Amino acid sequence: MKTAKLITMGCKANQYDTQSMRETLQRNGYTVLDDEGSRQQADLYLINTCTVTNVADQKARQAIRRAIRQHPNAKVLVTGCYAESDRETIEDIPGVSFVFGNREKADFQHYLDLLHAETPSVTETVPHTSNPLLSIEPIQHDAIREHARFSTGVSDAGKRTRALIKVQDGCSAFCTYCIIPYVRGRMTSRPLDDIAEEAQRIADSGIKEIVITGVHLGAYGMDTGRDRDIADILAHIHDIEGIERIRFSSIEPMYFPDTLGERMAALPKCMPHFHLPLQAGSDAVLRQMRRRYTTTDFAHLVENLRRVFGDDVGITTDIMVGFPGETDEHFDESCRFVEDIGFSQLHVFRYSPRKGTPASTYPDQVSPHISAARSQEMITLGERLNTAFRQRMLGKQKTVLIEASREGESNRLAGFTDNYLPVLVDAPESAINQIQRVTLGALDGNWIAAA
Repeated sequence: MKTAKLITMGCKANQYDTQSMRETLQRNGYTVLDDEGSRQQADLYLINTCTVTNVADQKARQAIRRAIRQHPNAKVLVTGCYAESDRETIEDIPGVSFVFGNREKADFQHYLDLLHAETPSVTETVPHTSNPLLSIEPIQHDAIREHARFSTGVSDAGKRTRALIKVQDGCSAFCTYCIIPYVRGRMTSRPLDDIAEEAQRIADSGIKEIVITGVHLGAYGMDTGRDRDIADILAHIHDIEGIERIRFSSIEPMYFPDTLGERMAALPKCMPHFHLPLQAGSDAVLRQMRRRYTTTDFAHLVENLRRVFGDDVGITTDIMVGFPGETDEHFDESCRFVEDIGFSQLHVFRYSPRKGTPASTYPDQVSPHISAARSQEMITLGERLNTAFRQRMLGKQKTVLIEASREGESNRLAGFTDNYLPVLVDAPESAINQIQRVTLGALDGNWIAAA
């Protein structure tokens, strides 16, 4: 029996890619071991990396070295955004079998064929003094100019109660701080029929919730002349029997279609939750980031979503602190704007210079200790807003999709409301993957306990 272990770092697009490669491994006779942290030996170790920050790069290298140390007889394969941005550094790590980038994920079967042809047995030890498989020539791609490429998709979500469907990849926005357009390729929309076929396969597997994901969802259809947009995907899959919930992973505000909110509200399966990456609440910083919207534009978008879905709609966001040139005044503007919007949750991260991006050469780089202090202040603000939003939901009835995990001191089954609040439900195992209507009773740490 051939075995494999998988580790995924970064965004939901990467999670989707890993699931697709998991299914390719299973078709090739591999048993995928679920417990990444166990010491059970695997024949193949696949690491899907992220490069959004320097910390992400560091975590990727740590994961690679840990896999080599803990699985000395495994073939270690590395892919993802860090593999695109710094392939040579990864190839120089003794024990790595080979490296392939994001566009090459669609050719994973090809690489598996080469791997098996190169060595008669995947259990053969790879000498840590040499990397014999690195002589395999990667399929060449121009990261900036070429469109992204798609795999054959997924059929189920394994043990999960929700499944990701990647409907677009790549980005052509080129925000000044971001490395993603350089490692993911140009914005590319996936054909609607392919998306619908995958949604049907997922429904047939028993999954009830689909999360529409991609790198730049709001730009869906731009590469085909806007003959369709992200709302057309929702309409295309909404009537598939078995799918009861549809939500977005993250959608950029600069290309949010004007009629998307209204079209979603007319489709009962679409969930009232939007992750809208703000990045900065200062217009001066947004201009330097090349984000192509103002705080006024963003506020109008949130106002419209609340008008359409009501005040219970979940609005979450990403906030960057310490961007080059960000002054105390700019940061204070961001804090005031974040508080005025009243997000239900913040993801706060510190600016990290990425080689090759314009912002990495900007003057007035913010010192690490100032950036760290601003990060903590913004995190504290986010925690306060999250608590206020959850408290406002207490006593209300919400639908919850119950998942296969138990959390909190009460060891209750966990799930998420339609507006993406984490809830603990006192229910039997038979309730897993079922949607129940509950009354939100009381805060329980980061959770809400159902009454």
